[in-house]
Amino acid sequence: MESADNRHWLATETERSAPPDGSNLTDVLKAYRALHKIKQQDLADLLGYDQSYVSLLERGKRTIRDMDELRRLAQVLGLPEDELGLLPTADTAVALPAETVRQAGPNPHDALDEQRRWRMTRRELNRHRSELTNAAARLYSADRAGDSPVITKTSWMWSEPIDFAEIDLAWLPKTEAPKVLGNEPQSEGVRPLSPRGARFDRYSQAIRMIDRPSLFENRPSFRLLDVSTIDGRPKLSFGYTTYFDMADICEGVAHELASAWLATGSDSAWITDPTWDALPFRSLVGDPFDLNRRALLPSIDTLTIRLGSDGASFPLHHRSASNVAVAGGTYHIMPAGVFQPSSIMPWDQSNDFNLWRNVLREYAEEFLGDPEADGSSGEPIDYDGAEPFRTLNQARREGKVRPYCFGIGLDPLTLAGEILSVVVIDADVYDSVFAGMVSRNSEGTVVAGRAGEDTAGVEFTRANIRRLLDNEPLASAAAACLDLAWQHRGIILG
Repeated sequence: MESADNRHWLATETERSAPPDGSNLTDVLKAYRALHKIKQQDLADLLGYDQSYVSLLERGKRTIRDMDELRRLAQVLGLPEDELGLLPTADTAVALPAETVRQAGPNPHDALDEQRRWRMTRRELNRHRSELTNAAARLYSADRAGDSPVITKTSWMWSEPIDFAEIDLAWLPKTEAPKVLGNEPQSEGVRPLSPRGARFDRYSQAIRMIDRPSLFENRPSFRLLDVSTIDGRPKLSFGYTTYFDMADICEGVAHELASAWLATGSDSAWITDPTWDALPFRSLVGDPFDLNRRALLPSIDTLTIRLGSDGASFPLHHRSASNVAVAGGTYHIMPAGVFQPSSIMPWDQSNDFNLWRNVLREYAEEFLGDPEADGSSGEPIDYDGAEPFRTLNQARREGKVRPYCFGIGLDPLTLAGEILSVVVIDADVYDSVFAGMVSRNSEGTVVAGRAGEDTAGVEFTRANIRRLLDNEPLASAAAACLDLAWQHRGIILG
């Protein structure tokens, strides 16, 4: 396994056709220095240039048209290649029509500069997600989910893994709106100027307009409202929310923390001992476990273990930062997806209000590359008749597929909810159902064994779990599930 410094396990090079013109370089270098609070000499040292040459570049007196050199600069600065003209930009706000610029007010380029810095902060957020997650965890006096940064409460974690069938779900049809929505004055620092000069109303609007990933769609989702235990059985109560309701808060507070760190000049002392001084939006959210304060849309994060006579193994998923809005650039367990119905239709909302069925849909999408279920057929999903659902359900009844839940935690950086789970699948079932497993899907690259191999990818051993936890850029929920699965291996592996 290569380290994260070597571009991850299965990185691929993007094909390019248009020659670069270096036209963005002046603004990019200025924005980078402003964001990182560094001098021209510091930037020159970073790039391997003389300070006078950087000055000429920033003033537009020199430009760089060599593709290899621009690609090197993009790598050194940690920027996507479209920022330096190596790829056609998907940023609609940078290439505004002249009429739109005229209508934007007296200083339309203020908006463009702020949007560029905002995008750069998102890049730094993904580049340093692990360090920022650990920093965020230090802000809260909460329990941890295993040897991971995930924060939780004692009442939200079970003493041992519980079968999905032992978890009761309740529906609360009448609920109050959350108190924090993401459009408050305290969130202005993470909502950049729009092309017309006013700030975007929500963080999700800024993502859609100036840094839209390929997968970013608002969908009705299940909002967690209560976690309790009745007669020894966990009970989770839900109402409705939307995906963007979650993004407005979760991505907003993560962006704010990254911005606060960058404002210190990326001071290592601050990230090891962060303060609340520059975090007004996170302060407004307050107690992250107060389910009335904000809309908490949990994801179901599932470690899938293939269990054979020769041992256990599991696949991983490298999430592309250009494809997903949350946890981009990290390794995640798979499948992982937000808890939501497949469509807005009433029959889907009823049919899909089930943890296991949500996981089944993610298996079809992430493992087999099936299109995301969106209700376009007009009929509820046939979980008992359609494949791969039928085979997995039958194997579950036979004890060959065993789903367990460890409990619920929060990613401290985003405060996103995580339903932490593991599914153990006997090798014969795994190999049959996932014989056509894809190497890439809509969210990134799959790290898994090839067809015919007696492994799902990464062997489930103490050494591998430790190496992943210590050395790789893991999503926080992935770290929690891997550690908890190893702790409880005697139960989940039988």
